[in-house]
Amino acid sequence: MQKTRIIFWGLFLILSALSLLSGQVTRPEDLSFPPLKFEPPNPADFRVVLANGLRAYIKEDRALPIVNLTAIIHTGSLYLPKEKAGLDSLLSDCLIKGGTKTRTGAVIEERIDFLGGTLSFSVGERTSTLSLSVLSKDLDEGLDLFFDVLMNPEFREDSLKLAKGRLIEQMRAANDNPSLVLAREYQKVLYGEHPLTYQASKATVESLISSDLKAFHGRYFFPKNIILAAAGDFSREQLKSKINRYASKWANKPLSFPAISKSFPQPEPGVYFIQQKINQGYVSVGHLGIEDTNPDYFAVQVMNFILGGGSFTSRITSKVRSDEGLAYNTGSRFTYRWGFPGTFAGYVQTKSETVGYAISLILKEFERVRQELVTEAEMETAINYYLESFADFFQSPIGTMVNFANLELQGKPLNYYATFRDKIKAVTREKVLEVAKKYIQPDKMV
Repeated sequence: MQKTRIIFWGLFLILSALSLLSGQVTRPEDLSFPPLKFEPPNPADFRVVLANGLRAYIKEDRALPIVNLTAIIHTGSLYLPKEKAGLDSLLSDCLIKGGTKTRTGAVIEERIDFLGGTLSFSVGERTSTLSLSVLSKDLDEGLDLFFDVLMNPEFREDSLKLAKGRLIEQMRAANDNPSLVLAREYQKVLYGEHPLTYQASKATVESLISSDLKAFHGRYFFPKNIILAAAGDFSREQLKSKINRYASKWANKPLSFPAISKSFPQPEPGVYFIQQKINQGYVSVGHLGIEDTNPDYFAVQVMNFILGGGSFTSRITSKVRSDEGLAYNTGSRFTYRWGFPGTFAGYVQTKSETVGYAISLILKEFERVRQELVTEAEMETAINYYLESFADFFQSPIGTMVNFANLELQGKPLNYYATFRDKIKAVTREKVLEVAKKYIQPDKMV
């Protein structure tokens, strides 16, 4: 027993001495670490121009035997005339399901399923995206299906008929969702009669035919109006060669977009009420916002985080939800849209009998942030949020390439991410007060 103790204490003393000699600390609170430093990748390192002017951002990533490819097309619902409202939704549904000149939609979907991959398409306001994900061993067949759908859609009548039925049912169901109704009507009030607010009706959907979809596709789907993003298990040079085989056979066309007004009538300030048989009130109170190219964009982001965008740390959420217990869903937001001002709103979902009181609390917070400097602690929390979440822009290789493609498509500087953190850190309490006074406008509230 005595011998065991001697050995134990001898080992203890040796280890302690080694610890001291190596400079190791003996208490957790004495530990120190060098600061983490993350530099965003440079878009120029991934950009290439392929046959017929098809631009692409390509990154090799051998972590998994998977290839992801996305085509971002500069077109969307904004470029539809009012009488064609709904064509964007039908295009989303039918580009794949409607088949191509040589394949039915069922064959395309069966092959993608057999490969264990995915192929999807969606139409947004000003951009549309076709995305492919396949195992790297199946890349050749995946590319063939991807470019066949992108270049040669047929929009067969049987698929179009089914898509119309689905869309009309979705439109009916949308009126049963108070949140969707509020968002739709709030935008109508702020933007007025404008392509940003055109809504499909049963009549416009039923009037659309296959040739309408083909004409829209033909007007915008060609190499110079598309940017590709690719990431995965491939050789960069080999992928460029494979894509060029398709792009070289794909002719460009003259490109023009309809003129869209950027002028919006100021709505009459007041209360706009939508009657529904529900026991809660869904409220948005605000006005038009700014574009994300505005020089004050970063200061507005910090200001709104403090006001109502920062979840439980924000003033509106703390007051309306935590202090008063009036709502689970409340806050404020600035939305952004490419080329047009977005919207600003304080929002709340609360019991019908407390709607008025909840609105009054939100308006008081609007006024407070316009009248007094935010605290140092609020500034630190807001700025740290944006700095610490910065790496989220680069969570996945394909997401990073898509982000770079969107920068170019929207005409933003390619050093956007390189300067992002410095612009956030440059925001001061005084600047927050300045932008709050400038961009929260009580006399324009609806």
